[in-house]
Amino acid sequence: MSFTDEVEELARRRGFYWPSYEIYGGVGGLYDIGPNGLRVKQKIENLWRHHFLRGSGFAMVEIETPLVTPERVLEASGHVDSFTDPLVVCPNCHRVYRADQLAQEKLGVKTEGMTLDELRDLYKKNEIKCEACGTRLLDVQYFNLLFQTHIGPFTSDLGFLRPETAQGIFTAFKRVYESERRRLPMGVAQVGRVARNEISPRQGLLRMREFTIMEFEFFFDPERGPDPSDFVQKKVKVRWANGESSVENIGSLIESGFLKSPWMGYFMASTLDFMESLGFSADEVTFLEKGERERAHYSAQTFDVVVPTKRWGEVEVAGIAYRTDYDLRRHSQFSGEDLSVSVQLPAPEKRKVVSVKLNRAAIGKRFGERAEDVMKAIYAAAESMRAGSEVASANSGSLEVQTSFGTLELGQEYVKVEVSEELVSTKKVFPHVVEPSFGADRLLYVLLDHGLKEKEGRRVLSLPAAVAPYDVAVFPLIQENGMVKKAVEVLDALRGAGFDALYDEDGTIGRRYARVDEIGVPWAVTVDELSVRGKGVTVRERDTWKQWRVDEARLAEVLSAMKAGKGAGELGLAEERTGGEARKKGREGREREKSW
Repeated sequence: MSFTDEVEELARRRGFYWPSYEIYGGVGGLYDIGPNGLRVKQKIENLWRHHFLRGSGFAMVEIETPLVTPERVLEASGHVDSFTDPLVVCPNCHRVYRADQLAQEKLGVKTEGMTLDELRDLYKKNEIKCEACGTRLLDVQYFNLLFQTHIGPFTSDLGFLRPETAQGIFTAFKRVYESERRRLPMGVAQVGRVARNEISPRQGLLRMREFTIMEFEFFFDPERGPDPSDFVQKKVKVRWANGESSVENIGSLIESGFLKSPWMGYFMASTLDFMESLGFSADEVTFLEKGERERAHYSAQTFDVVVPTKRWGEVEVAGIAYRTDYDLRRHSQFSGEDLSVSVQLPAPEKRKVVSVKLNRAAIGKRFGERAEDVMKAIYAAAESMRAGSEVASANSGSLEVQTSFGTLELGQEYVKVEVSEELVSTKKVFPHVVEPSFGADRLLYVLLDHGLKEKEGRRVLSLPAAVAPYDVAVFPLIQENGMVKKAVEVLDALRGAGFDALYDEDGTIGRRYARVDEIGVPWAVTVDELSVRGKGVTVRERDTWKQWRVDEARLAEVLSAMKAGKGAGELGLAEERTGGEARKKGREGREREKSW
């Protein structure tokens, strides 16, 4: 069995994940997350919350918004027009392929970011055939990945299942901003299900049609950056859009202008810390810069966060995007609601004030049906004056405006314009946004891939203690009444102390150790005959199989310290021989007795 098959087999057999609706043949891109998988996934989510929300020095809050999204919202965000992938359909057997991925696989050329015309040309010049029937493929077209639905009965109100949680955050921004006492910077997080109608999902949890993302929108004044002292010395592994790779100091990336916002550097450092808490080394985490043609329509700069896997090579588990003020401006434009905010200036400054007074009656009498165009032109001219550098001390006497029917010069009988200066201490801005977004299901997969190892013919899942499905397993050595009773007492005490503990008394102790090793439980506590006599219990470590005798009164303290990263030596524990070593020692002693 290949390693890939082992991961999939383990996932099914040990309750991590499997295809949804299996009894009906399954549905591509839909997966059930089983009991152990859900425990790991929830702990990933909680670790993410602890790291980015509770552990942050900034105002960071979490909200929940609907899965169903009105069409107008996704029109404003650009998803209705831009959330597409290229597909190609076999004209003979009608099998559907993701056109860019199939061409890249068959031709060995990079196709990400190619336009539709470029892909069509690629298919015309190269003979790419259907994998099912061998028919040549040619007709490349765009396919929108949004899942469409209708809101309410007997209605034409079109909606979609959200493809990201971000738009719910942007449309709720003003409410959250006001509830959090109008402070910037501010992060608004959401963990939830999203849906993308993938064309050809073939990579298990890596390419799903419905999945969980953990993301937050970090809103900030673009003229104010983070305190660099906490993160600029952090080194990250970067692969640039031109294909070059380097290990860079974040401070130098900011100073050289490679990062379009210092906040991108801050969250690259924080993301690396988070990935290290999941067991990945800094060498295993690469920040992959997306080229201009590869970025999403809302992004000024994006880095994908990729880690190596044994089956799929490098896998994207997160992305950090600088969305500028794109989303808030678009939603302001489409909704008519002003989503800008007032921010305090470092020092008071002079601001130009342009006052416009219209004589609507006079304009209407002279221009009739064209009066509305004239008034729009007046307001446009006023905006141009606000943006200009010159300041007039009195009204200008007349105003020249550009309309659709020519240039007009309007006297004071139609409009009065006064330009002056005032000292202000605030300004109106649309906050800019950096968005770190993580795939919870993808992280679950890469943790299984990364952690599955073999030790002396057994499979061991070396998950970090923070995301293991259980903190500890408790066993009686054998099913003897005294040992079972004592094991249950130990189990209750550990659960009472806040440990997520598993109990098992079925089968030999070796089989029970093997079972919990395979699902990633870091420690196993065994109650034996010495435990019944008050002489402590044994604590076995998953990865080394070492065991220590621990006083029952110290058990919770010892396990807490081990979970925090302390070793047995630091805790004053002496290693105890395993059962196999004790039996070998006993046999050697008996042989010596016979020789005497």
